[in-house]
Amino acid sequence: MLRGTLPRTLPGAITYLVLAIWSGLMVTAIVAGVLAAGGASRLALPAAVAIPIAAVAIGYRASPRFRNYLLRLDLRLVLAAQLWRVVGIAFLFALAYDRLPAGFAVPAGVGDIATGIAALAVVVALGNGSLTCRRLYAFTALGVGDFLVAFATGLSLEPPALTAWPLAIFPTILVPFFAVLHLVGVLQSRHDWQDRVRHYAIPSRDLAPTSSP
Repeated sequence: MLRGTLPRTLPGAITYLVLAIWSGLMVTAIVAGVLAAGGASRLALPAAVAIPIAAVAIGYRASPRFRNYLLRLDLRLVLAAQLWRVVGIAFLFALAYDRLPAGFAVPAGVGDIATGIAALAVVVALGNGSLTCRRLYAFTALGVGDFLVAFATGLSLEPPALTAWPLAIFPTILVPFFAVLHLVGVLQSRHDWQDRVRHYAIPSRDLAPTSSP
């Protein structure tokens, strides 16, 4: 249960610092060719995805302070950030330049674009107070399903470009980031959902002219 009134908390300096450190580590690993190496290094890519998600999930369970922080994040920001999923169109451009195989680029690119467009509908629904848990879960299923299809085809086809700069930032930075946002959205839906929807709904205004008595 949340303490006090429902919040509109924005990410703080520590959150941005953690994101910057993780991004810096991943970019360094990509440029150094760590992800493209053979042997045990093949585990680096799945680990880059799993570690941030697991860290957030464990932190939520273990730390009341961290849990309260996640539950107080501005839900509008959490959902609106998913609009950036449309950058997955980069996979289709990579396909056009023969950098990625169609078996990976088409489902991954189309799935990302579809999720980004769906995010707009979800944000609008939150704004007009009509967003239900079912619609949020359907959106989450679309976004997570896109990740699962991309990973299945990526592991099957193993396109070299996906472990090299710049496309490697997708599985190492963007996928964990968006996956954590999905997780935060679902976690918030389990706490005072109706109150949240009312809290973030934009008040409607009756613009019809009123007649004088």
